Amino acid sequence: MRARSKWLWVAVMTTLTLVVAACSGETAQDERTVIRFAFAPDPVWDYMNDQGMIVDWEEEFNTRIVTTATWDEFTFFAGGHGDIVSMATQEVPVLEAETDIDTVTFGKYNYQRVPMMTRPETGYQTIADIPPGSPICVSSPVSNVGFWTVAANELHGLDFRVGGGDFDLIVNDHFVNPENLLNEDCEAAAIIPEAAAPYLRTGEIVLMYDGQPPFVLYDSFSTVQDGEKHILSNLFTATKEFADAHPEALDAFLVLWQRGVDAWYDPAIQAEIIETYPQHFAVEEPEDIAFIQEYMSGDGNWFVDSVYLESQEWIDSEQAIWDFMSELNPENDNYLDPDFDRPEFIVTEPASS
Repeated sequence: MRARSKWLWVAVMTTLTLVVAACSGETAQDERTVIRFAFAPDPVWDYMNDQGMIVDWEEEFNTRIVTTATWDEFTFFAGGHGDIVSMATQEVPVLEAETDIDTVTFGKYNYQRVPMMTRPETGYQTIADIPPGSPICVSSPVSNVGFWTVAANELHGLDFRVGGGDFDLIVNDHFVNPENLLNEDCEAAAIIPEAAAPYLRTGEIVLMYDGQPPFVLYDSFSTVQDGEKHILSNLFTATKEFADAHPEALDAFLVLWQRGVDAWYDPAIQAEIIETYPQHFAVEEPEDIAFIQEYMSGDGNWFVDSVYLESQEWIDSEQAIWDFMSELNPENDNYLDPDFDRPEFIVTEPASS
């Protein structure tokens, strides 16, 4: 199985309620529905937990969530340990192909946020400006690079991949790559904004593509251009078995996360969340916390405003990334066979009050 490396620590959170997790999704004691949920450590979840929102939701919907926080959701879910997982759009067809697990994707949470960066003196605005063969720092052959390899091909006709192609892609951790970039070990780098926050704040590192993150840049691809934000690093994906057996649990799950998103979009609460849980944004110094607060209050905000997949048109544009992946060099780790089975995404809407 391909490595799905992430950019920070691997952590396991305390489960909210100790239960015997039955495959039926219910406990014998009180017949509450149980959702086993695997996801990356998250500041909004911590906020909801600390504010008592999750306990209130559990009582309201007679549902319990047993959580495992991990940066390797793919492997956890593939091992059959969860009912719902947080997963990137590019990963869903790979998961199904490698595990034979049928899935249903029913919600969204975080957009793909990793921009391309360079030193200001290079003057590079796009990947096409970088001389062929130049070293470019990335964090993985897949993950966020899955977007940039598609963008390079679709926007510039360039073969962008680890182990070949038009550039020399060097794999290092997100938090190592800013220093590599400043030391001129690479000409550009795909780095999570948090890892580069001190350098973006001082101007030692600058954003390429006019500062457009992937979820904005995607709308410039041919056949997309629907004016919507796309390409999720965190979709909500369930096993089809669980989704078919517990449709009400999926609805309740989205209610919980929409409450969290609504809180996030309150400017005062958003600033409070970043200040209270700065570890989730990889910042420590007050000036860097302030930088991230400003960054997240603008166009760089990678949180969705609605967790629902509200139209088939949006779904079609989101899934178009898979077709672009089928056009890549077959040697690319992100290549999809044109005959791959398309995973199921379903339209979801807020329940009427």
